[in-house]
Amino acid sequence: MIRSNYHFEIITPCFCAGADPNQAEIRASSIRGQLRWWFRVLGGFKSMSHMTVRDQEAMVFGLTAGNKGNAGKIVMRISSYRLSSEKRDGQALGHANFSDPAYLTFPIQTRERQGQRIGDSSRGVLLPGGSFSLEVLWRGANGTWPDVEALVAVLGHLGALGFRGRRAMGALAFKSGSANCSLNDALQKFARPGAVSIYSLPSCNKDQVISKLGGWLRKWRQHGRSQDLDPGNAYGQPPENAGFRYAKTDHDIGYKLPSASTASAYRPALGLPIIQRAGAATNNWEWEWNQRTNKGEGRFASPVLLRPHRDPDGNWRGLVIFVEARKWPSDKNVFINGRACAVSLDLYEAMKLDNQLKPFP
Repeated sequence: MIRSNYHFEIITPCFCAGADPNQAEIRASSIRGQLRWWFRVLGGFKSMSHMTVRDQEAMVFGLTAGNKGNAGKIVMRISSYRLSSEKRDGQALGHANFSDPAYLTFPIQTRERQGQRIGDSSRGVLLPGGSFSLEVLWRGANGTWPDVEALVAVLGHLGALGFRGRRAMGALAFKSGSANCSLNDALQKFARPGAVSIYSLPSCNKDQVISKLGGWLRKWRQHGRSQDLDPGNAYGQPPENAGFRYAKTDHDIGYKLPSASTASAYRPALGLPIIQRAGAATNNWEWEWNQRTNKGEGRFASPVLLRPHRDPDGNWRGLVIFVEARKWPSDKNVFINGRACAVSLDLYEAMKLDNQLKPFP
């Protein structure tokens, strides 16, 4: 058996919790789930390419399907940590309503009306600066241990824990001396390193990284607000935000405007469900539509991950990760209040060509 300890620091607010969302905690099951997800996305270990990914996963993580089960070769323990859970909403984290950071934490933004707060959207959070130790025990072949270390390295460089983990929250960084493998070296241990395309926004400091990522996503995804237009331009003139024409088409599709009667939608490729509101009307964009219950079903997790990153030298960057292995499937429709509509990947592909993004690392 091989045993090793890794020391992680939480670098952005982490909403990792169990059954009680008001009590945040680092859970071994959450870390295990992240490792398993990256393992699948990257196609399993290259050294085990003679096995299917499913069989590899059953060997590494265990299997409980059917009447038989087997324990995996990897065991994880949170052996020591000093973290305290606080209860905060987006505003208490410094993400003022309608700001770029709030665009990433909108589910925990407490609504305000005429200066008065309505309800309470706060939940348990572990604040940046907290740290914990992860003990990994490997009961498999010694020759596979470098692959396991590579998987932990991917977690430390690209992974995140908890609610809004795809949107810059719950990001981790290795504490000094804890990483045994660079990201480049780690990815080469997997069968499909090209299953993710990783880009970086320009360098920034730790106080700017969430805002930079929120502003970047916002310019591609948001439509129709006056601040998104160049000064002096009338509505509909060349916009300041790169995603304007895509979002405007989606707006017109949702409200059945003639100009979009044959158009394909774009934003569903960035995640579902979408709730579209204008005036008294609401449109629900869903993965599937149940004709019997007249309700939407299922979700589509965004293949665009926003990940604050701190390297061993203390440099901060905002990473934009395109998970090619999980992008919108071809020929799959989205359902708008039960009405089927084709989906285009043009927005997803255009985002990758943004001249602010540089290949990473």
